Formats: sequence, structure tokens, C-alpha cells
Amino acid sequence: MADNQSTPPGGPEFDFDAYPNDTCFHERRERPPSPRPAKKERRRRIDPTTFEKQYTPEELEFMNAMQRFKIRSGKTFPSYGEVLQVAQTLGYRKTGPSTDLPGTVR
Repeated sequence: MADNQSTPPGGPEFDFDAYPNDTCFHERRERPPSPRPAKKERRRRIDPTTFEKQYTPEELEFMNAMQRFKIRSGKTFPSYGEVLQVAQTLGYRKTGPSTDLPGTVR
């Protein structure tokens, strides 16, 4: 037990003999600190659709109108019909027959 009886300099000496022989002592002060896990870099809450993109004035106008709609209605995810309503309030109208969507490959 002599190995476990070391005390920090200047501290009071602990009397192990004051306890029964079958007493278990756990010295926490001599325990090496547990290695800390490497800090994970926090994920930034960045909207991938708006990250580092230059928007046209029309795109900014539509995005701002949709944000105003979401704030006023309290809806985070508007329906397609509500998106069409916002576009119509900005003056957008269907002027011709439907065509392929941009970005579709045939």
C-alpha cells in the first residue's frame, strides 16, 4: 500500500491504518486525466440553395416575397398553390403552353 500513500506536497497526510484492512481506497487525485475526444467542427446552418450564389433581382424579389408570406402565414413549407399565389401577386402570369422544365435532359 505504500505506492498509494503519496500525498501532494504541503497537504495533510492520510492515515490508511485508521481503516480496516479490507477497506478499498480510490485515489482520484492521482488519476491521469482522460483524453478528450477531438473537437468536432460545428456544422454551420447554411441553406445549400443560397450558399455563394449571385441572384438576379427577380430571384431576390421572389425569395423576399416567399419569406414575407411564410412570416405572415406562419407556414414554414407553403403548398404549390400558395407559391403560385405569391408569384401571381408579383405579376407573373402563364403566357403560353408548358415546356420542358429547365435542367431536364431528354
